[in-house]
Amino acid sequence: MTRSPNRMLGAIVGAFFVLFGLLGFTVTNGVGFFATEGGLLANLFQLNVFHNVIHIVIGAALVLAALSHRAASRAVNAGLGFTFLVLGFAGLLLVGSEFNILAINPADNVLHFAAAVVLLVVGIGADSRASGVSV
Repeated sequence: MTRSPNRMLGAIVGAFFVLFGLLGFTVTNGVGFFATEGGLLANLFQLNVFHNVIHIVIGAALVLAALSHRAASRAVNAGLGFTFLVLGFAGLLLVGSEFNILAINPADNVLHFAAAVVLLVVGIGADSRASGVSV
């Protein structure tokens, strides 16, 4: 796993999102599942229960793909990178609207765009010509 950038990144970013999702539950007590405004994690990221669950599911997918093999990790990294890119742009429109079922705020948008760039760059660019990389 340590010889594949996709597997390493998937495991690290996945673990971060699982941890982020679990920590989110500490600030969402009394917040509705699909509330458009939620609790603040680190006084920065707005979260509701649905947002926490999504973070845990995404993190688990990244970790499981990283533990599986290089091709799976590469596909999940690139796919979720694209998803985060779309969510980042959608989030720009959702902030402050009644359709904001993830309770996204500007800090969340920055995190989503950053995750998109990192996952896409590694998912698309790394391991593409790797030979001898363990699967």
